[in-house]
Amino acid sequence: MCEDVDVAKRQDKRAEVIDLLAVHFLDTGLSDTGLRRLAEVAGTSDRMLLYYFENKEELVAAVLTHIASGLSASLTDMFGNRPLPPSTLLETLWAAAKSEAFKPHLRLWLDLAANANRGDPLLISIAQQISAGWIDWMANLLDVPAAEKNATAALLLATVDGQLVLFPGEIARGEAAIQQLISLFKHWSQAVSVC
Repeated sequence: MCEDVDVAKRQDKRAEVIDLLAVHFLDTGLSDTGLRRLAEVAGTSDRMLLYYFENKEELVAAVLTHIASGLSASLTDMFGNRPLPPSTLLETLWAAAKSEAFKPHLRLWLDLAANANRGDPLLISIAQQISAGWIDWMANLLDVPAAEKNATAALLLATVDGQLVLFPGEIARGEAAIQQLISLFKHWSQAVSVC
């Protein structure tokens, strides 16, 4: 019985730490993730962090996965589950990317991607996992033939990510490219429906 209570307390504290550090990561990115600093933000000691998590890598992975899950839940609320043509999905994704509510998530995503591209094996794994999750999520929403779902979803994700990389701090500058792709998708959709 006591062991069950200890496990429950540990899980509760672990969840609390993840929530606190998620706010920190969204505010500061990945540059301020030393174990002592994370412990300070979580209101505990570095030794206790290593009690709740096997190591720093597990802690960082848990926080980033938690943030990605929260973003996915927000996007699911925004989009629902009805099938959407690629043009509509891209238009709505782009509006979300430009919104203030999603800016912290997008900054963190770009920070994660940049650090992963520097060769950090943990961050490579996390970035791949998050990307795969978003592609699957978008593929399930797309109203395109099954054989085209994953490639179309990857194209949409790459398009939005590309605008974020090309125009940091001025995402609206990517508007023309996004509108061009939306127009191409609409034209493609009309051509397919005529056939």
